[in-house]
Amino acid sequence: MSREVPQLLYGRSDEVAEWVALQIPEANHGFQQATAIGVVSEGKLIAGVVYNEWQPDYKTLQLSIAATSPMWARKEVISGLLAYPFYQLDVYKCWMTVPSDNEASLRMTTKVGFVKEGIMAHQYGKKRHAVIKRMFKPDYERLWRDK
Repeated sequence: MSREVPQLLYGRSDEVAEWVALQIPEANHGFQQATAIGVVSEGKLIAGVVYNEWQPDYKTLQLSIAATSPMWARKEVISGLLAYPFYQLDVYKCWMTVPSDNEASLRMTTKVGFVKEGIMAHQYGKKRHAVIKRMFKPDYERLWRDK
């Protein structure tokens, strides 16, 4: 049985951002007026990226990623999701925070190419820290351009 190749979903930022917020307990405030791109497979949303905290003067942007299936993590999908900030917005640094106890997300973001930059102590409550991870534009170009 052949599975459908996941496709990027554009133009539905509010819907995708709401879905991502529901998947991430730490995003209890949701995402207000953020751009988001979804990943759809077999007619179902399986992943999404919310692009928020855009700082054009500094060329930095925060990402929030959620997925319910590993099928989203294909080279062409990751390349496309990261092309938006690095090429359309001309971002130099994308960053995110990951709960330090979320080992699956820490592994996934490392595989994608995000590097640990620091720790935000007690970010998600007492004794629950956040790992700051980042990717620079040259890293994206080396890892994902033309994939």
